[in-house]
Amino acid sequence: MILLGFLLIFAVFGDDVVPENACLEKQVVEPKKPVNSSEEFEFPNNKSVVFLANKSCSWVILVPGNFFVILYINATVPPAGRIRATQAPNHTESFTDTHVEVALLFVAPSFELNWFSGNSSSGGINFSVQWQPFTENMTSQNYTLEKGGSSVVLDHEDTYSPVVFKAATKVSILCLPGYRREEDTYLRTGIVFDGPNVNSPFLGSLYSISQSHSQLLSSGSTVTIFSIVPIPSHHHVIVQDASMYENISQISSLNLNEFGVEVVHLNASSGKSVLFTHIKSNLIDEYLISVEIDKGAELQVYFEGLKETQKVATYTSKNNGTNLPQKLQGSIRYYMLTSGKASLSLTRDKGKSNWEHAFAGRKGFLTSKYWKNDNPELEQDSFHFIGVETKNSTLYKFLYRVLEADLAGDNSVHLVVADNAQRILYYDHRSATEYTNDTEWHSHYGHSISLVYSSNTAVSKGFFAEFEISSAFQKFSIWILICNIVIYLV
Repeated sequence: MILLGFLLIFAVFGDDVVPENACLEKQVVEPKKPVNSSEEFEFPNNKSVVFLANKSCSWVILVPGNFFVILYINATVPPAGRIRATQAPNHTESFTDTHVEVALLFVAPSFELNWFSGNSSSGGINFSVQWQPFTENMTSQNYTLEKGGSSVVLDHEDTYSPVVFKAATKVSILCLPGYRREEDTYLRTGIVFDGPNVNSPFLGSLYSISQSHSQLLSSGSTVTIFSIVPIPSHHHVIVQDASMYENISQISSLNLNEFGVEVVHLNASSGKSVLFTHIKSNLIDEYLISVEIDKGAELQVYFEGLKETQKVATYTSKNNGTNLPQKLQGSIRYYMLTSGKASLSLTRDKGKSNWEHAFAGRKGFLTSKYWKNDNPELEQDSFHFIGVETKNSTLYKFLYRVLEADLAGDNSVHLVVADNAQRILYYDHRSATEYTNDTEWHSHYGHSISLVYSSNTAVSKGFFAEFEISSAFQKFSIWILICNIVIYLV
């Protein structure tokens, strides 16, 4: 018996003892009832724990209704190791950096945290869980999404209280991150619930939407979007009825820098591809500088939505030389490639766009600020100028026609063709009493053309006009021919 005792002691304290891993293969963590928001769960509670190589641990954290969880992680991840946090059905975040320090948010009913040590025991994970209640008696904003209607754009601040969307079919949610990449982490505070309130099932987060570069779809016709922690950021949430994206294979977003030129590559080899951009400020415009596109493919440009009536232009390999550059106003622009591949050059810097550059053969259009938008109370005022007002600038023949113009009340259109000394050669003024239904082409010679639309009433649908520029050489050729004939006859 004494010998057996010595053997047992040796087995416990000998050099061949195998240390116990710091965490279990799987364990469930739940708050004490009633939930106390000042209490938290911490792991590990023993600072001398050992994380063995090639071992996995997982925790299932339960979240009661009307509560959310703040998960703080501080970890050192060895080579080939990882941390993964998952909440079904659409949210997974993985971390493989050497050092991880992050705060994550989760809602009912539960989420799972996984740790894999990789091929080393040098790493380790520390985390804490805090259960916090939702604010009571929150007031919701409500939107109805019509089939084929315009998209709704929310700033981050708009989601500080719950926003409920009711769609005709399903709700489609897209996220446009801000200019500052460090703000992307704030998107984790924005939660999407698959129903009419914050106790509806979890659907996803704005961060997961942003990282997927695709839309998040509701299972039914209603969703609620709520930023649990109100942290200011510059991202936007784009919401619409899901019918807008029927037969669309790929959806992506672009947040253009105000001073640079972005070259975007679209690939519609396996189905239609859509790129969308958004502008909040009415002082900024977007310009499509050029389009390199496969033969037989089309790049279709839409304002505010993807209905056929919201299409404003189509670019192909046949007209991309004459119909660009083009100013594109409004809140949201959609660039849809029907097939093949295309490269788009976009900017919000007018000086880099060549928009005001006139050349023979050029074609394009002019619109009010928010033409095609469903909201009639948006200010539609806009100004356009094309040409050069300098000495020895080229004389052109400018052609234009106004196809749509809301001239109710005091709304008006002012169009001027001028010479290079800014002298007015032709003036076209349109109001409720003048040229209301005139959609004919008009042509005049000059060095520049400018147009101003003034919406002086509370409600305006805006205007749309087309223009063409041709060489004035033909005009002078006729006069030269006449002069030559007269000289010959004399």
